Amino acid sequence: MIRVHRRLFEVLLLSLVTVPLPAEDHVPKSGQFPPPNTGTYLAGELVIIDPVNRRGGLRLDGNGGERYHAGPLHYFAMLPYGTISFNGAPAELRDIPIGTHVQGYFYVPPVGEEATIPPLPKDMEQFQLKQNHAVSLEDDFSFYQRRGQSWKVVSIDTNKGKINVAPVIHQPERASVRLSPDGVRQEPGASALRLIQGSGGSGELVKDGINTPYTFDIDDITKVWKGRTLVDLAAIAPEQVVQFNLGWSPGWRDKEFAVSEIWLDEDSRKFATDLQRRRHVKYQKQRWLPGWIDSVEDNDFGGGTVTLTLFGGMDPSLYADLKATQDKGYHVAVAEKTLRTWFHRSDRKLGQVAEWKEIENPPPGSSGIQVRMKFTELLDGYRPGRAIRVKCHDWLFVTMPSEERVKTIEEQKRSAVLSLP
Repeated sequence: MIRVHRRLFEVLLLSLVTVPLPAEDHVPKSGQFPPPNTGTYLAGELVIIDPVNRRGGLRLDGNGGERYHAGPLHYFAMLPYGTISFNGAPAELRDIPIGTHVQGYFYVPPVGEEATIPPLPKDMEQFQLKQNHAVSLEDDFSFYQRRGQSWKVVSIDTNKGKINVAPVIHQPERASVRLSPDGVRQEPGASALRLIQGSGGSGELVKDGINTPYTFDIDDITKVWKGRTLVDLAAIAPEQVVQFNLGWSPGWRDKEFAVSEIWLDEDSRKFATDLQRRRHVKYQKQRWLPGWIDSVEDNDFGGGTVTLTLFGGMDPSLYADLKATQDKGYHVAVAEKTLRTWFHRSDRKLGQVAEWKEIENPPPGSSGIQVRMKFTELLDGYRPGRAIRVKCHDWLFVTMPSEERVKTIEEQKRSAVLSLP
C-alpha cells in the first residue's frame, strides 16, 4: 500500500512539473534558446544604460500615472543571446542614445540569475515586473520596419507642434542574395540588407506597438533627414511615407510621445541603416562573435572536441567571414553572461573546424550555425552552457579598453549584479 501511495505521489508531482507555463512565464535555461513567439512585450524610454554589462533601465510607456509619478524605472539585463537593433541594423546598447523609445520582449530571470536585477525597495514592490531579461530590444525605426510597417504623414502643424500619421504596410521587393562559388552568402549592399529585413513583414499591422493613426509632438529640435542631409520641419509634407524614432513627451503618462528623429525618404533610411551596420561590423570584428558551448568531448590525453552555436542578430557578412575561412580555424575565448571577456587577445585557444552545420528557422537568439571544433588544449571555461567569443582568422587582433575586460574574481562577482542608481 505504501508503494501505491508513493507511486501516486510521484505521478501527481510529475504532472505538476510538466504542465507547460504560459508563454510569458517561460524560464530561460542555460544552453537552451527560448521557444518562438514567447516573451512579454514591453516598451519605454531608455533612461540609463550599463553598456559594458548590457543592462539598463526603461521608463515604461504611460499607464495612467501611478508608476510614472511614483514608481521606479524598469531595470533589465540582456540575455547572452539577446539581440539589439538600431536604425534597422544590429547594434549594441551603447549605440542607442539615451532618451530613445525602445520596444522588446522579456523573460523572467534564468534559474540562478534572479539576483542579477536586485529587487525593488519595500515601498516600491507593487511596481516590480518579474520579466526583466530581454531577448530583443529595438528602436522604433527597427521595430516597425522589420515588421513591414511604415507611416504616412496625414498632416503637420508646426505652430502647434503636432504631426498626425497613419500606419501603412510596405511590401518591398525581396532582394537577391549572391552566393560565392563555395556557397557562402556574400554581404549585400545597404539597400539589399534593408529589403531583406523589411521583407519579413506579414502584410499586417503590428500586433504589439502602435497600429492606429496617432498624433505625436514635433518641434524644431526634431532631426529631419532627407537623403543624407538634415533639413527643416518645412520639408515634412502630407502623403510622405516615413519612419521615425520617438522620445519623451510631457504627456508621457498618457502615452503621448515626441518625434525625436524622422526619415522622409528611402535614401535617408538606407544611409542610416548602412552607417549603423558598418559601426556594428567594426565592433564585432574587434570583440568577436558571441555564442555558447553546446558540448565538450575530452580526449584521453589532453585537448578535445567542442561543439558551439553562434548567437543570432549579427550582420550576415560576419558569419560569411567565418564560413569562408573555416579551413584556417578560429580563436575561441571564454566570456561571461554579459559577453565580457577577460583578456581575449591572449586568453583564447585556436581550434580547427571539424564540421560547420546550419539549420533553418532557428529559435530566437540563435544564428542556426553550429560548429564542431578540435583543440589540442582546452580552456577551463570550455564547458556546456558557457558563453564564448569566436574570432575569424583574418580579423585583426585588437586590445580592448581595460573597463570592458574582466580582470579579477572580485570584479567578476560585482559585474554579475546590476548596481541600481
